[in-house]
Amino acid sequence: MSELEKAFLRFANYENTSTTGSDMTGKNFSKMCQECGVVDGKTVNSDDVDIAFNKVKMSELEKAFHKFATYGDTAATGNDMTGKNFSKMLKECGVMDGKGVTSTDVDIVFNKVKNKGARNITFPEFQEAIKELSVKRFKGKSPEEALQATHQLMEGKEPGNVGATKTVAAGAVDRLTDTSKYTGSHKERFDESGKGKGIAGRADLADNSGYVGNYKGSGTYDKTH
Repeated sequence: MSELEKAFLRFANYENTSTTGSDMTGKNFSKMCQECGVVDGKTVNSDDVDIAFNKVKMSELEKAFHKFATYGDTAATGNDMTGKNFSKMLKECGVMDGKGVTSTDVDIVFNKVKNKGARNITFPEFQEAIKELSVKRFKGKSPEEALQATHQLMEGKEPGNVGATKTVAAGAVDRLTDTSKYTGSHKERFDESGKGKGIAGRADLADNSGYVGNYKGSGTYDKTH
């Protein structure tokens, strides 16, 4: 382990005995940068640190935003999100808990952050909405800690029933194409192996053998005489 990794581990574990040290909170990242002299108040200030931290952390959140933004609309680009999908995302990710954050709160914030006349919100507007809702969701935390906790609820998530339609459709097709379950005239169109009989299975063909129709002894005369 390098000296930098050791330093990361120590600051990551600061005031948190339950952490593994594999990741670090924004608060501890800021502390590390300040105490190690990275933040000098001139070329690098606390705002720069926050921006850098959030920029790195946004990758997983932005992926989640894209997945929910395109849900139910194959033509959607994922660059903006409808109010319906915004509400779905917050509900499925646990941000909307019905207590600290209700569906009314979500609707109000959505309409507050979107541009006048617009129907959808962009990712920056989404971030603004989440920042406002996070302090409602985690009232006992500082704004920074509340925002981070809210991000963790959403990062890496995707709509809950993605792929369900394909599974149902496949099952329906299997049932519809199982010839062993066919009855009546439909059953007569296939042999025991499930192979179609062609025209013989679709039409009553004339029997020119000279035997009465459905006679079971057809073709046995020459064998017995």
